[in-house]
Amino acid sequence: MKSTISAILASCLLLGVASEARADTCDTVRGTDPGVMTSFWCTQPWIDFYWDAYDFDKGDWDDGFGWEAACDRRRPLARTFQAIELLNYASPNEPLKTNDFNGNILRWGGNYTIREFDELDARCGDGSKRAYTTWGGFDDYTELYIPFFYNENVVERAGTLIHESRHADWCGHSGNDGSNKCPAKSESCDEKYLDGCSGIGSPSGRGADGYQVLWLWWYAFEADAQHSSSTMKAFARDEANRILNTMFDVNPCFNITSNGSKIITC
Repeated sequence: MKSTISAILASCLLLGVASEARADTCDTVRGTDPGVMTSFWCTQPWIDFYWDAYDFDKGDWDDGFGWEAACDRRRPLARTFQAIELLNYASPNEPLKTNDFNGNILRWGGNYTIREFDELDARCGDGSKRAYTTWGGFDDYTELYIPFFYNENVVERAGTLIHESRHADWCGHSGNDGSNKCPAKSESCDEKYLDGCSGIGSPSGRGADGYQVLWLWWYAFEADAQHSSSTMKAFARDEANRILNTMFDVNPCFNITSNGSKIITC
């Protein structure tokens, strides 16, 4: 492990040292959000495994971001761990190995994020973005910002991690170009729901927005009872429909319901 946190559960009074994250420059302690969540992520073996799997570093998560109190859901680290738990365990038939990519995206989405992320870093940001991923260079990384930690519920945070992991797979956005621009007029738009990658070396098929919608759709359809509720499935529905209605140049012409059904809209 790059920066061991083996004593993190024994004491939440550890003092962070000066670091890259500079959490002291932004407000990083806020209230928790609702949702049916298990708490087994707040155990030392679980934290140790996923700390390595997502390449967290102490210098990116201390000084208030949560390294000092990994189980405090008011802090960014625990809120990120919650989203990671959802990604890796919400399927009723969760994979037992990180190289298992069988089934639908709800089942292998966590494995995909583990495979594609080079590292996860916490930053304050300027309030304009939830997250940002750099890929294809000397130093690949994904930065998570205050809106990710506190403006999104846990289902939305999980969807954002899926979105950013698609970028980490060298898939840039392809939309908001030409004469048929997306309703959001955003640099984060894709051309089509089934065709959204752009950039040298990018994969084919769904882009970051398409992956995000697909994960949210499967979550609404079959997430297990331990990791879902009617409220959380409504969160997934609303976020998926927001993306479907605003983030594609070509209208996908469907929305989803909170039980995963499909509604044709044009």
